[in-house]
Amino acid sequence: MMSLAGRISRWTGGYVQARIEGYMPERFFNLCKNSRLEYWTVRQKKEGYFFYMALKDFYRIRPLLRKSRMSMRIVSRKGLPFVIRKNQKRKALAAAFLLFFILLYVLSLFVWDISFEGNHHYSRETLLDYLEEENITYGMIKHGVDCDALEEGMRSRFPEITWVSARVSGTRLLVKIKENEVLSSIPKQQNEPCELIASSKGVITRMVVRQGKAAVAVGDEVEEGQRLVEGRLSILNDGAEVVRIAYVHADGDIYARTRYDYEEEFPQYHTVRVKTGRERKGAGIAAGPYRLRFLFPDFQKSSWSYVTNMTQVCLFGDFYLPLYVEKIRGEAFVSYERPYTDQEKKEEAEKIQKKYVENLMEKGVQIIENNVKIQEYGVSWKVEGSVTCEEQIGVERYITEFEETSETDERN
Repeated sequence: MMSLAGRISRWTGGYVQARIEGYMPERFFNLCKNSRLEYWTVRQKKEGYFFYMALKDFYRIRPLLRKSRMSMRIVSRKGLPFVIRKNQKRKALAAAFLLFFILLYVLSLFVWDISFEGNHHYSRETLLDYLEEENITYGMIKHGVDCDALEEGMRSRFPEITWVSARVSGTRLLVKIKENEVLSSIPKQQNEPCELIASSKGVITRMVVRQGKAAVAVGDEVEEGQRLVEGRLSILNDGAEVVRIAYVHADGDIYARTRYDYEEEFPQYHTVRVKTGRERKGAGIAAGPYRLRFLFPDFQKSSWSYVTNMTQVCLFGDFYLPLYVEKIRGEAFVSYERPYTDQEKKEEAEKIQKKYVENLMEKGVQIIENNVKIQEYGVSWKVEGSVTCEEQIGVERYITEFEETSETDERN
């Protein structure tokens, strides 16, 4: 099956449908093939053989007809040359037609679509921001895109990208990316003296100390900022006397049961939208900041909610245009205010609770218990909740004050 580009090429050059009659049609088609004349869709009927042939090849078949003793008749003419000839007196139409193809040619000189493939670590918005820094944007001239420099620049700018391929095809800039699945760098080992303190109030549930001295035990209740693992170690002799002070980088996992309380209000009344069942459909065309929309008129002056689906126009392959087609669908509704029902209050409280719990879970905490209640508070409802969880509360605090003995021992 011929591609759209091939069909456009045939139509632009023009072609005819012809009928031949005679005693040696096979010889005629063999002569056409040997002379490299293109023909297609050959059909045999009572009147003879029907086939299509490009206009440029049709002008060369007269000698072949004489050799094969065939007679020929043109059945139909199709394509741009015949349209122009037919509309020679319609100068405005011909000028508009010519202007259309000139416009297509001018648009083909620019980039109207930028696509990325293989990006997982870096979002499309991040990559587009980088291209904008490099002055590569929608609507720029294609010859202004240096693909080699773009590939090298992206590899240097983004350490997770190991391979980049950029090419301009049609009016589209396609950037293919391969990202490194292994960590780009190994965290450096910390050797600076520090201690671990509590990031929040809680009760110690478990702890593993890898370096330093534990200052608390399992079951102890700690306050925010309290020391959990000491980075200052006293070195004793056989007589249990301090001979020197050593400072280490405290390291360990300290888990505690913590509790978070929250509260949030929402009004007693809320706006409800009810669909009436009426629909409204339309279409639109958008080009840059300009937009033209067509919608069926609304004689009842209702309130509407619209959903718009935009599709960029692509003639064939990668030939994108700076033109978008919109499909618009609207639903009519009426709105009014009413109090929350018991079920709606419960659902609203669950939404608030879910949002708060999700924020905690993003920090890596483990939820143990979750409680929530709703009570009337003036002209609104108040949601009060508490979340009990287990989390790692040890955070580093660097030691800035040192005793003289440690410095003396370090020099020794």
